Amino acid sequence: MNKGRYIIGSLAVFVYLFLAEGIFHTYIMGDFYQQSQDLLRGEAGAGDFIIWMILGFLILAFGFCYIFTKGYENKGMGEGVRFGLYVGITFSVSASLINYAVFPYPTSWVVGWIIGYPIMMMLAGAIIATIYKPNSA
Repeated sequence: MNKGRYIIGSLAVFVYLFLAEGIFHTYIMGDFYQQSQDLLRGEAGAGDFIIWMILGFLILAFGFCYIFTKGYENKGMGEGVRFGLYVGITFSVSASLINYAVFPYPTSWVVGWIIGYPIMMMLAGAIIATIYKPNSA
């Protein structure tokens, strides 16, 4: 494993995911969330939990990139996009469906997440595939 490129790639994926999630939830899903405000923390209280969000994104980015390095095949950006799609479907789509069964989320939220998360993860995969290269033998 090339630890330097893994760390740089993980930090790049972290920044990307943090920004992409912000854009996704504010501009794409925002109108849907406005319709069911009672299911969300208010903006005033949300800031109290930002550290947990940052920690979650760090864990996601470093874990995502670590798993990518373990199956790395040196097949270019397409490999990363494919990996991101698999992760997006396996974790995000499944979690969205499970949460829909447990929490009273509107269907529009779940549909948005099922479409949006795999796309975001495919782009995250493209980022790590572009940055990561193993150590030369």
